[in-house]
Amino acid sequence: MRDTISIAPQPTVASSVGSSLLSTQGLDLDLFETLHVPVQTWTTMAGTGVKFIEARGLPIVDVVLRFKAGTSQDTDQSGLAALTFYMLDEGSQQHTASQHAEHLECLGAITEKNIGLEHATLSLRSLGNEKILDAALELFIDLAANPAFPPLALDNIKPQLQRLNASRERQPGVKARTEAFRYLFNGHPYGNYLGSSRQGMESVTVDDLRKFHKRAYAASNLEIVMVGDLSLSTAQAIAQRISQALPQGWTAAELPAVPTVTSATINIQQPGASVATLLALPMNVPANDPEFLPLILASEVLAGSLESRLMMELRQRRGLTYGIHSMVKPLSAGGLFAVEWEIAPRYLQGSQALVEALLREFIDKGPTEAELQLARKQLAGQLLRAVAQNRSLAALLTRVTHQRQPADHLNTYIERISATSAADVRSVMQRRLDLDHKVLVSVGPAAEQQPLPPTDQ
Repeated sequence: MRDTISIAPQPTVASSVGSSLLSTQGLDLDLFETLHVPVQTWTTMAGTGVKFIEARGLPIVDVVLRFKAGTSQDTDQSGLAALTFYMLDEGSQQHTASQHAEHLECLGAITEKNIGLEHATLSLRSLGNEKILDAALELFIDLAANPAFPPLALDNIKPQLQRLNASRERQPGVKARTEAFRYLFNGHPYGNYLGSSRQGMESVTVDDLRKFHKRAYAASNLEIVMVGDLSLSTAQAIAQRISQALPQGWTAAELPAVPTVTSATINIQQPGASVATLLALPMNVPANDPEFLPLILASEVLAGSLESRLMMELRQRRGLTYGIHSMVKPLSAGGLFAVEWEIAPRYLQGSQALVEALLREFIDKGPTEAELQLARKQLAGQLLRAVAQNRSLAALLTRVTHQRQPADHLNTYIERISATSAADVRSVMQRRLDLDHKVLVSVGPAAEQQPLPPTDQ
């Protein structure tokens, strides 16, 4: 089984879309000119949604296929979606797995893949030369549309995926997330954070893979993003070529609403030098809801940088942790707002109480104007860096497409974060985040608890 994401050297030359946007040091949002990312949008005859950005600065093309074929689409076979996904590059009707890899390498093309709760994503990076791109696309489409699903490969991948899951579960941070998702989404497809189980995988057959692929990897269950050295007419032809090659006529079912949960504290003892700790709050705010952006700003103020509120309190003033981070995770049927950190075992309870108190104060009072302005600049800088290179721009466009963001989302993003006030952030947090429904998870060794050390200021 190959890695879910291959790592390859990235070109350092900016694309024409963002070549003037690389430096954000000293960024003044009031002086920044409106971002203009020209996104072309259409739907193929087979029902595939497509977004395309023409970027002529480099002779490179990035193609991303995102299917609604994530692990939450599993039936009673927990692992069916993951096994189907991992089997895609184990050979096709035309090529063995080795032949496929060798042909791509000869072309200098790179494929990557990733699977999560909601989507399975395949991406291709190729030179824009017509002959090379055509050959790379042929291999890429063959991988997605015509997998052979050899039985021997399935027999090999099942234990590999089981070992991968076991290895991830031994990581305290992953284990904490797994337990948080299991509790917050109990009985829901989101509840299996790792996306498979031993029992579910053991029951999966090659015939199951073929049936799932025919449904989940259909053209009508796909979104395509392309960025690079292409004309619009060429991009349209590529999109049509991809969608015609795939199975037809199936779209993923909408998931049920997530359950309502009560507050809980989950402590899992596991050997180690520190404790991975997570505080999670249910957050049913879609990413395209106007109230989602204030939550992003809140997360950035709270734990988005070295100057963030929690980082200053736990690391700079108390030396309790190397890092503390926040996460806003929107999902189609729900989501969560979480804070994660590692702590010495003796300070576990004290740090949990401190983080909860700081979060409660933050929700009650909101950010200061200085904190908010710094968060705006950081988010603007993240956007500018993302649009400055083709690959990161393709990833960004894929994400906002999945989020069902409006067509002008990228071009108005900085304007909208600039217009979001501290009062807006506070008001949204008070409506959307409820500490009475918090879930505290810790994974690590037990220890006698001690008071937190005093601050150095």
